[in-house]
Amino acid sequence: MKYLNFKNYSILLILVLCIAFTSCETGDGYEEELVYILQKEDIKVAKNSISNFSAKVGQLLRIEVESVTDENLTYEWFISEERIAQTKNLEYMCEARGNYDLVLRVSQNELSFDYKFDLAVTFDDITPPSEDAIAYITQVFDYMPGPGQHTNTMPEYEVGDTQEDMNKKVLESIGNDKKGMITLGGYGGYVVVGFDHTIENKVGKRDFRIIGNAFYAFSNPDADAPEGGSCEPGIIMVAYDVNKNGKPDANEWYEIAGSAHNDPTKELWYQKAVGAKNNVNLYTNYEMTYHRPSKEPEAGDDFKKYVYWEDNKGNSGYKEKNEYHSQSYFPAWFEGDKLTFKGTCLPQNSINEAEAGSEYPFYVLYRFGYGYADNAMNDEDDVAIDISWAVNSQGLQVNLPGVDFIKVYTGVNQESGWIGECSTDITNIEDLHLLNIDLESRK
Repeated sequence: MKYLNFKNYSILLILVLCIAFTSCETGDGYEEELVYILQKEDIKVAKNSISNFSAKVGQLLRIEVESVTDENLTYEWFISEERIAQTKNLEYMCEARGNYDLVLRVSQNELSFDYKFDLAVTFDDITPPSEDAIAYITQVFDYMPGPGQHTNTMPEYEVGDTQEDMNKKVLESIGNDKKGMITLGGYGGYVVVGFDHTIENKVGKRDFRIIGNAFYAFSNPDADAPEGGSCEPGIIMVAYDVNKNGKPDANEWYEIAGSAHNDPTKELWYQKAVGAKNNVNLYTNYEMTYHRPSKEPEAGDDFKKYVYWEDNKGNSGYKEKNEYHSQSYFPAWFEGDKLTFKGTCLPQNSINEAEAGSEYPFYVLYRFGYGYADNAMNDEDDVAIDISWAVNSQGLQVNLPGVDFIKVYTGVNQESGWIGECSTDITNIEDLHLLNIDLESRK
């Protein structure tokens, strides 16, 4: 060990060391003080200073550190230059498969040493589907639509129905290739489904597709406009059952990053939306709360001020009622008076293309590039999703081996006159690999 004895140095050196090591003056002289100076070899990681570590996604990575002393030492851990901990021993849950640079930085005052390691994060191998596995939804874990003109009718709510009853009705409608249809209602409304096997993430391929009811307008007053009509995009989330407990846990969800996630300004209709004074922001960490109406409106202005909503961006408004759908738009089996949804909110894609001063509006909901549900025609490649597009909360690719659960929620908050609210509709979700459908992913 390397120590300093202050009595053996000149007055000048003593003053320097007093400043550097905060030694204390007592009486007429200096009290002898021993200060240890850290050496790089004094730190041992995992007992033998190995250069490589491995971990599993969703399992805790634990690394122990031994040091000669902890006096005046600080510890910092980094993965790919992002600080993940400020503790001596590391306990960290790895989110994404891949190879990373792991660094431990130990500091003593102005002195600092870096200890660099290779970290390989992997998943357990997925279990291949059984011979009798089916390509379609076999479970519905949760269903809660936002307020909308088809809520309580797709599927139909009956007095006394519970959440469990509604989940069963959703499965009866869109499970096992039934090809029915459900609505997710206004922004945030969602469904969570599962399968009897893991949908494999095949390199360079699209892995599953979500069938909706998007269609394009047969005519558009703007003849040069991009594809659009009734495109009501739903944001897609996926989960791999890391702990094999058969249910989607909160820490297993990742979001499919579609075209607007990457850069909304590249959408072909973006400048049209700016000109129409749409809200073209892409909000992450978005939160929206609906308030249950005290009574059902009868007509007129009451229809326009039906279900009040407010968000965490300072906005508020109403989900309007229309003359075509008379039932309650607020999910009847929900027991509270406030219904809150959280997630990402996409730019508003609805534009009235009618000529200025026209008595009749012509709303076109334009198609996003890719990566969303109910956004493109069902016979198009961009209905299909590559699991490799999944990202974590920091927007980093997570490289899932496959998915066991899928969540879809309405991704846009907007009204389009007589057309009503933007509400994602779902008919089916299919494993493309079990159906022997080979679709290349986007480059």
